[in-house]
Amino acid sequence: MKDVLIVTDAKKIKVLAEKTRVDILSLLRDRPMTASELSMILNKDPSTIHRHVTLLKEAGFVEVIGKEGNEKLYGRSARVFLITPYENDANALVAMDKIHTDEALRLYKIFIEAGFEISNKKEFINLIKKFLSNFENLSRDIIKKLEGVEINRLEFIRIMALLTLINSPKLQEEARRLRELLGLGD
Repeated sequence: MKDVLIVTDAKKIKVLAEKTRVDILSLLRDRPMTASELSMILNKDPSTIHRHVTLLKEAGFVEVIGKEGNEKLYGRSARVFLITPYENDANALVAMDKIHTDEALRLYKIFIEAGFEISNKKEFINLIKKFLSNFENLSRDIIKKLEGVEINRLEFIRIMALLTLINSPKLQEEARRLRELLGLGD
């Protein structure tokens, strides 16, 4: 399993527009599983799960890592996926909007659990989505060049920090408003 997999191909990103596939990837973060296990946990027909796993495998998000009895054991192909469409494909943009919404909601929950009192949840979530979309658009060419390069988690964190620094002048308004919503002083 790779540490980081960079995905810029719109066709592969479209695979993530379906909730069940995202749920499968989330479950496989914890440990490898068979289609039967995924089926029981997600309360879906095994044939439905098998179809989704096959699409995830074809897109490179999932791989067969062994067998458990008569069944294939599936695992994620990477611990972290950096997903940014290189083209402005309508279906990929729909998938990215869903991914950004889920990420924004998770970030909101993390900040609330950390004790932040966010004055406007809806604005916070919309601002995070806007930031993520703008950040990806500004980083698109650099990320495309990194596709296929073996990157570990520490290098990934450093690359993301560098991309943030490079793009920060164009993201000042979002940063200022996020600081206000989080109650952070200047």
